[in-house]
Amino acid sequence: MALQLADNAATTDATVTDEVNSDRSIPDLADAVKKSLVVVRAAGRDGQNVGLATGFVISEDGLIATARHCIEEGHDIRIETQDGTLLPVTQIYCQLEARDLVVLKIESKQPLIPLTLGNSDNISDGESVVAVGHPQGLRNTVFSGIIAGSEEIDGMPFIKLSMKIERGSSGEPVVDRQGNVIALVTLKSTARDSVGFGVPVNDLKQLLEDPAPISIERWKTIGALDAGQWQIVFGANWRQRAGRIVVDGYGTSFGGRSLCLQQASPTDTPFELQVEVKLDDESGAAGLAFHSDGTDRHYGFYPSNGSMRVTRFSGPDLDSWTILHSEPHSSYRPNEWNTLKVRATENRFEFFVNEQQVFTTVDDRLPPGRIGLATFRGTSAEFRRFRIGEKIPSAKPSAEQTALIESVVANVRAIRPAKKSDIDSLRPLSQFSSNALETRARQLEQRAIQLRRLAADVHSANIREQILLALRIPSGSDAEISSDQPDLLRACLLVAALDNEEIEADPYIQIVDRMAEEIRTTFDSTASEAERIQKLDSMLFQEMGYHGAGFDYNTRSSSYLNEVIDDREGLPITMSVLYMELAKRLQLKVVGVGLPGHFVVRFEPTTEAAATETIDVFNKGKRLDAADINRLVASRGYAMRSEFQDAQQPQQIIQRMVINLLALAEASREDDRVLRYLNLLVAMDADDFEFRAKRMEIRARTGRLTEAIEDIDWFISQPDEVVVKDVIRELRADLEKKIEVQNAER
Repeated sequence: MALQLADNAATTDATVTDEVNSDRSIPDLADAVKKSLVVVRAAGRDGQNVGLATGFVISEDGLIATARHCIEEGHDIRIETQDGTLLPVTQIYCQLEARDLVVLKIESKQPLIPLTLGNSDNISDGESVVAVGHPQGLRNTVFSGIIAGSEEIDGMPFIKLSMKIERGSSGEPVVDRQGNVIALVTLKSTARDSVGFGVPVNDLKQLLEDPAPISIERWKTIGALDAGQWQIVFGANWRQRAGRIVVDGYGTSFGGRSLCLQQASPTDTPFELQVEVKLDDESGAAGLAFHSDGTDRHYGFYPSNGSMRVTRFSGPDLDSWTILHSEPHSSYRPNEWNTLKVRATENRFEFFVNEQQVFTTVDDRLPPGRIGLATFRGTSAEFRRFRIGEKIPSAKPSAEQTALIESVVANVRAIRPAKKSDIDSLRPLSQFSSNALETRARQLEQRAIQLRRLAADVHSANIREQILLALRIPSGSDAEISSDQPDLLRACLLVAALDNEEIEADPYIQIVDRMAEEIRTTFDSTASEAERIQKLDSMLFQEMGYHGAGFDYNTRSSSYLNEVIDDREGLPITMSVLYMELAKRLQLKVVGVGLPGHFVVRFEPTTEAAATETIDVFNKGKRLDAADINRLVASRGYAMRSEFQDAQQPQQIIQRMVINLLALAEASREDDRVLRYLNLLVAMDADDFEFRAKRMEIRARTGRLTEAIEDIDWFISQPDEVVVKDVIRELRADLEKKIEVQNAER
């Protein structure tokens, strides 16, 4: 599609040039901007409006810019023009969630009137600006103000606006006094009504230089539940992301009930059913459903307005609902994740919350049936770790495990509220007690810091072992290394789990499996390797809209494969891993190639019918010839060497990903992250001097002196010609003295 953006091209008409460059009145500006404004309507899967925002035309042939947060994956989106015409969005032309930008494509029979995109680099503090939009549906509302400066929010630059910003102003164009767009409203100050923030228009212009269009049909499948696994009954807005199932909106059944049932055959007893649930509002209700006939009849177990409720639903109306149990329970944690479990034997049900029994009943009114999730009254809720089995292992530690944990934190005690007698006994000693209590408080605060650090260290050690296991690297643990090939996809996802304990690899592996299966349906069993890789390219880059991260290149998100899968953009190496794993599932040999500063892949066909190709996945599958590769290497300051094109093994790929994260952590001086990555790098290659030396330094700097001495002893064990032993022994002696001082202070 030819992009027909309005611009400020030079003109030979001096009169027109003077008009363009002169300040225009606010009424004149408002009238001009209104002609290009649209209303952006986003509807959920239940057809109800979930978003209403302002957008504005940026090309005659139907490109509309607005704020990204005003739309969501899986939603139908329509554009209402100034004359009231309602037009469907046909494409998500390009988007950048990190900058809250999206450009939508519509097909209009009439030419649209675009606004001129200015240059946000040329604006000045104190400059007069005007914003026009439809906040909260109030059409063509005009606000004037000034540019109050710039501000960085979450590492991203925004233009600070001193003007009235209403709720629902997102997506409004901010224009200078010549009518050029210089920003899009995206944030409202939480402290002051008269302050807001806009994304610089140059970010929008940069985004438009390399669009990644996604058809609206494809967009509506993003986040959709797998229809082969789940069936939605009674509507509401069910979707999935990051391994979770999320619901909001009212179901069509009485009480706003909606079900999300597994497609599997009815479940016979005995069985156990479990899920973790978190409610957005504790006055709502959402949890487990079982023995369902696929419509109105089922049992339910869920928190409801502070109580744990067990209900038998025998029909569509209130009279057919029987509450078997409804009482508060001390083990339920409001506003947090809670584990619900049902244990079903023949006609007998046991209900648990967070491993504590809530209720037991014998009820034979409903026969065994399907299982799943339920929500009521339009409750917004999240579900994770849905499990079904004859026996689900307890997540509660055993008595021995509990004793071990308690022994580690034996000196930490909960502090009860002070009694009056405590205060009276200390009052005569206030000159001493105040200092003593303050000292103790500081000690407890430091202890809390150390306990949180311990929790993080335990988590990272566990994930590190899982990464080594996935890569088939012996670790010295009791885990057995299988003879299978390394699992690169799992290892990459576990790298993200190092920093986020909620990330689970299996749901994303299933997503990649489903992506590969969808691609496989586009060709038959006789398709050649060349045809298969062409289908992979077409689906991944054109249909699904995956592309390299431009704005977010130097962020951790672009190195986390789970976020790359969710957001459809990433670094060259993470994009390449996804491509390689999809290719493997399509019986194609694609290997990683670690060029300096830019990771690519190489397609190596097994027959002579197809040619070997070097592919730049970051740039939407661009094919690179020898000259392209030489230029790419030279641009990074290297002379071409043959080993640059060697196929990278899974361990090398993971090392490179972790080194990328290490560089970001070092740049931001996040010592705990630095140590986390160094521990993994040393575990993967215990003989690497550089990583071992860095780890020794960071261990010492963060007070992990005993661990630092372990690294020092490793260096001392190396040959004399490799390590200067006198210097390293002096360092060891210095750390030993510090340990003695620490022990004395305790």
